[in-house]
Amino acid sequence: MEAERDGWNTIRMDGQIVGVRTAGIDEKCQAFETMVIYASTLGARFAPYLAQALEITLPQLRFYFHDGVREACAMQVILILFHFTHSIITLNRLIPMLLSAGKNSNTLTPQMVSATFVQVISCISDEYDSSFLASMFKSFADCLRVVGGPQALPPEYQNGILNATKKQLQAIADRRRSRGSQSGGEDDMDEADEEDLALMEEMEDFALEDMGKMLKLFNPQHPLLVAISSVKDLGTNRYGSEDESE
Repeated sequence: MEAERDGWNTIRMDGQIVGVRTAGIDEKCQAFETMVIYASTLGARFAPYLAQALEITLPQLRFYFHDGVREACAMQVILILFHFTHSIITLNRLIPMLLSAGKNSNTLTPQMVSATFVQVISCISDEYDSSFLASMFKSFADCLRVVGGPQALPPEYQNGILNATKKQLQAIADRRRSRGSQSGGEDDMDEADEEDLALMEEMEDFALEDMGKMLKLFNPQHPLLVAISSVKDLGTNRYGSEDESE
């Protein structure tokens, strides 16, 4: 095993050693956390920096590891992925604050709103990791409240988020059906498998809950809310519900 350098973590993937520079991710996260403090403290007075802040922030929603590295991290070295997760959650907190600062200072332009929703909707549609989806849906909902609700959103963006939501619902449903068909039953699972399954489904449930909260902003009786409930029922892990009943 090669010695790790300061600020780097290594993982073994497909017979090779892959280095992940977590120090760089930490630096990014700290920078955006500082921006969160400034934006929340200054409010409308943050307006002079709004355009530049959005220009820097929005592309970072796609600051992804290579998919294979992310999967390897999740399976082998989960602490590496923590750095990345923290950064994404910070970004999703920051974006609505930036829009709010622009709105309160009357400097928020249609171009800023458009760029924000295009990027957030695109990231929601493409994201395959449920642990990030919850914060993304919450960020979208917070942005929607800032701009004035669904009625302030152009139809193409309304259609875009609904299509992205349907795509994610289908993806979660497919994963849960696949787990159900592959598992030989709860008796065949060891404790580690049970814990992994519980964690995956907990993350999916968080995403489904925030997905539902977002849909209720469009319509408290939105038809997709029934689909969300159906997907939740596909979960194969029953340990949490048993604990709650006890």
